[in-house]
Amino acid sequence: MTHPDPAVMPLLARIYDARNSHFDAEGRYVHRIPSTFTEAEHQQLKAAGLLPNVFIQWAHDETIDRLRQSAAAVDLRQAVDAFVASMVSADPAWLTVLPATALGRVIPAHAEQPMGGGSCRVCFYKADAIDTTQAAYFRHLDGSGWGDAHPADGALALAAVIDSPSAAWPKPTPRDVWVFHRLLDLLRALPPKARYSQARSALQKAGLLRADRPSRCETVLEALAFIGILQTPGHPGMLTRFTPAIERDRRPSTRVEVPAPLAWWSAGDGLHDELVATLFGHLERPEDEPVPPPAKPAGRRKTGSPASPRPQSIPGPPTPGSVYAVRYREDLWGAAYCHEVRTDERGIVRGRMEYLDLLSPTPPTTDQLPGIAFRDRRNGQRWQSWCSGLEKTTGVKRIAIDVPAPAHDQPVPERLEFGGARDLQHLASWNFDF
Repeated sequence: MTHPDPAVMPLLARIYDARNSHFDAEGRYVHRIPSTFTEAEHQQLKAAGLLPNVFIQWAHDETIDRLRQSAAAVDLRQAVDAFVASMVSADPAWLTVLPATALGRVIPAHAEQPMGGGSCRVCFYKADAIDTTQAAYFRHLDGSGWGDAHPADGALALAAVIDSPSAAWPKPTPRDVWVFHRLLDLLRALPPKARYSQARSALQKAGLLRADRPSRCETVLEALAFIGILQTPGHPGMLTRFTPAIERDRRPSTRVEVPAPLAWWSAGDGLHDELVATLFGHLERPEDEPVPPPAKPAGRRKTGSPASPRPQSIPGPPTPGSVYAVRYREDLWGAAYCHEVRTDERGIVRGRMEYLDLLSPTPPTTDQLPGIAFRDRRNGQRWQSWCSGLEKTTGVKRIAIDVPAPAHDQPVPERLEFGGARDLQHLASWNFDF
């Protein structure tokens, strides 16, 4: 299967950090490669065929044709086995094959019918350019999202496997099969009024999946609902009846994040046991729980970012006149000035912060501070914010104290936002052209 090699994943994580994203002149959502990448890392991406910003932009009818043709060529039993294998032993990207196949087999040929937001009311198609490497990266992380996905995502998922020999398709291990049946048991045992959020929490707490991030657990539930295992009479899954995008986009309230059928399902609706038997009946549950794979040593997840100089940090609580180095992204730093410090009635300590007009590929030093001015918003308006957590936020470090405030020809803004020190890292794009 064409998916990111484990050795390349840390590189893709660095590239697809949201702080590297922007829209290019053609309106495409692109990601810059940090300047800290070495030539060897560039070559590693190229050799893996996973260069970022490689876009496809198929027309509506071409997208649907590709999806339908690929789905017709998939062996459903192999797709089911790959789905179960993705629980533990196989790459999470294999989860995508079964729902993509289900969609491709039932979606009718149709003319594009735009609805609000520009998506097709039948299939969610939208005339956006899709970064194929980013799509592969997301499939690898969680199995990608299902329910309101662009049909091109399904076509890309199937294109990645359609030419793979049968031997390359994963077969579920006894542990995979046991975990899948245990997952179904968990859903059946929920209180009748339990909704998807409780199901997601229970699944995460059970620690069954290869990765137990909330997003990963939610993706598994979305996929089960999408194919029809978790459905309601009024909101069926694809293998019960094709439901157009406009139906899948309806939710009980604006607070519900997931699409139908999962948005409407509760544990009282039960599972579609007939479909479970049809799809998964050949996978008999082991009598005893198979031994789980060895647990990886606990520790901080590495993203592969290169070692970089750290600012000379001055510990302690914030004080007026302090200057903080702020890491905007992997290869860019700035600085912010603390005007005053207040403690609210809950004991939260906040500093009144303002950006300094400084950008640097390495952590700023005190040598860069003399004569520096403040940096206003792009519209010329002065900006400040009350920030908490200045002494304990990664990427925000105090480098100087008792620094006189630079002069400014505008008064302190009448309204100041409240937030955390982490906000200084992403709000800087309002002040600077990166």
